[in-house]
Amino acid sequence: MVLLARRNILGWPLGIVWAAISAWLAWTEWQLVSDAILYASYIPLQIGCWIWWWRAPSREKTHITPRPWSPRRIWVWLTTAAAIAISTWAAAIHFLASRAEWIPDPDLLWRDSASTVLNYFAQFLQGARRMECWVVWLAVNLLGIHIYTVKNLPIYATQYAFFLALGLYGWWCWQRALPNPIHQPQT
Repeated sequence: MVLLARRNILGWPLGIVWAAISAWLAWTEWQLVSDAILYASYIPLQIGCWIWWWRAPSREKTHITPRPWSPRRIWVWLTTAAAIAISTWAAAIHFLASRAEWIPDPDLLWRDSASTVLNYFAQFLQGARRMECWVVWLAVNLLGIHIYTVKNLPIYATQYAFFLALGLYGWWCWQRALPNPIHQPQT
């Protein structure tokens, strides 16, 4: 995430390695099925984002230029899409857990669903080089701190606190790199 915050394309291949290791550990060592699915799905997402950044103009191969804040109507669309996706994800997890014995009963269903879905939104927005990605990453990291604090997993809560700091750093770095810095979303 540090490399991506600094707009360096090498963050994507390192993210692929991290996602593969995390998916394997989540499935084989921690029995965290949902996390394993999230991490495993990050592999093709990160490959796609890496390609997306690679297709940037040649002068941006090492340090991409972020795109400015989207208009408010895009924010409304994204918020609505996220709410629908979170509701659908939570309903699907609840349905599957009630029917499949190998899926544990979901704990913190809505918060966990929101965290998972917003991870996908943040990843997509980051691949698109949209400033909004950092707002979504901040929400994901705050949710992660909360979830892992409630679950009494201080190491994971601390990891998300570190990610929160990296998200603020990324926001700052990308904001400075904007051609015409805009501090508020466009109307």
